[in-house]
Amino acid sequence: MRYIDKLLTLLQDSKWHKLDEISKNMPVSAYQLNEIIYFLQEQSLIEYENSELKITSKGLLFLNLPI
Repeated sequence: MRYIDKLLTLLQDSKWHKLDEISKNMPVSAYQLNEIIYFLQEQSLIEYENSELKITSKGLLFLNLPI
């Protein structure tokens, strides 16, 4: 869960971010990062287009849950 939170935190400004920029800040392999991105996209927490990522409004709500 911590990697999901980290990725969403990196995207929390709601701007588009290049995948290579994100991968430099994630302590996981490229394969693991792709799996995380796929999962978050399937849950509609992020958008992924043209090698760029952006958090969705649903992703922001998830990130701010009082856990």
